[in-house]
Amino acid sequence: MLKKLSLIISLIFVLLLFGCGSSTNEIEQEQQEETMEVNDSSEEVSKEENSTENSVTEGKGDLTLQILKVDEEAGVSIDDHELYQALQAEIAADPKMGDENDFSLIPYNVVQYEDGSKGLVFLAINRLNEPIRNLTFELTFGHQDGEYIFEDYVVDLPEDYMGVLEADGAVPFFLDISDEDEALFERLTPENVYIEMSNFGIDFAE
Repeated sequence: MLKKLSLIISLIFVLLLFGCGSSTNEIEQEQQEETMEVNDSSEEVSKEENSTENSVTEGKGDLTLQILKVDEEAGVSIDDHELYQALQAEIAADPKMGDENDFSLIPYNVVQYEDGSKGLVFLAINRLNEPIRNLTFELTFGHQDGEYIFEDYVVDLPEDYMGVLEADGAVPFFLDISDEDEALFERLTPENVYIEMSNFGIDFAE
């Protein structure tokens, strides 16, 4: 717009210099019209900038930790369960975690069951705009050098197990692992971890 404005001013200057018959009123009118065009463009740019700023400000909502439906039916609450308390603290420290407008999976930690077996805790995060249920997908998770804990493993989270995962909601789930898997998990870092999800099946809750 600055280039366009400079060009028009130059043309007006040439007309004045060579006396091509344009009256002073016509020139002033052209200048006023150009000023109005510049002002209108400035207002449009300002509106676009404000819209962008609002989008950035709004962004993702804070996550809400949900309890697995099977745990809720068993009487578990966040306040009286050590794992849920730990997950709540993680979410409080980073309430914006998870990919915007997507479903995310965060490996959390290893837990040991009463029978001595072990499971890997994942935190499922719904950043989609709708609640979801009956979630299935194939998971490959491990070291980026090709050593995996799970490879094309079918994860099935039916509604009677997970419940309905609300928008901006997070819920844990557990996958059984061996001692060897745990040893590999302890070697993983943000720099060498590999995680991929594919072949999704999702029901959107009404």
